[in-house]
Amino acid sequence: MPPSLRQLEALVLVYRLGSITKAAAEMRVTQSAISLLIRQIEENFQLKLFDRTTRALHPTAACREAIMAAERILAGAQGLSRRMRDLAEINAGRISIAVSAGVASALLPRVFSTFRSRHPEVSIDLLDVAPDELLAVVMDGRAEFGLGSVEDEGVPEARVETLMRSPLSAIGIKDGEFEQQRRLTWDGIMSADVIMMRHGTRIRRQIDEALAQTGRALKPAWEVSLITTALALTAEGAGISILPGHMLPKAQFPTLAAVPLSQPTIYRHVSLLSRADFGLSPAAQRFVEIAKDLLSNKAG
Repeated sequence: MPPSLRQLEALVLVYRLGSITKAAAEMRVTQSAISLLIRQIEENFQLKLFDRTTRALHPTAACREAIMAAERILAGAQGLSRRMRDLAEINAGRISIAVSAGVASALLPRVFSTFRSRHPEVSIDLLDVAPDELLAVVMDGRAEFGLGSVEDEGVPEARVETLMRSPLSAIGIKDGEFEQQRRLTWDGIMSADVIMMRHGTRIRRQIDEALAQTGRALKPAWEVSLITTALALTAEGAGISILPGHMLPKAQFPTLAAVPLSQPTIYRHVSLLSRADFGLSPAAQRFVEIAKDLLSNKAG
């Protein structure tokens, strides 16, 4: 059987120090314990490692051959130990995150910035994907966890935790009056040029179903596939976008404001998506803690 790390440590120390007494002091064990560790290696491999005299130990040729390998193994073990400690203390490592494009644009920059300022040694692989792709990306292991506007997927193997929610809002150009309104009603925007997500998207489905329950339907002037397209059109005066309030990246669109819509109030969530059978790494856990802290302050 291969020698243990303890045995190799004793061998290297005795070789370097030329003394069982000094090696015992270095390892904080008795001299007999050091002698036993060396003897166990010799008996295991049927090799004599030291010629013993009354005054000193003399390494044999076999010992000199073995010592370089022993030192490499110990160095590797010590390097692994340091690496594991760094990972536990979030001083190293890599996390892979899947984020829906809208969330990545509007909410994550501040989270990324805060995390990197606290843990600069940790690398982040960011996968910005469509909301409908989040589940597949996380479940097949391409990302450790996902962040996006996802509801409970009804998949036993998936864990979904809501981090924040905000109401769907009318997003329009600041003109001195629009941004002063605390709320708008759906009836109040029926005659406006409205920019909505296309049929098949979750936001559109949620809007259509909620309004249908009240016997109403909203006919958009524009239908788009990307949130950024809706916001860009709004910024150019093409109409009012209907999006979750948290999806407005204010730094990118400083001329726009979000006014919550009511009667009915329709909420969208930002959730953490992970595999139920896998725990998050220390670095990922810390990232999620920071995200929860920052996003909870934006929740509506």
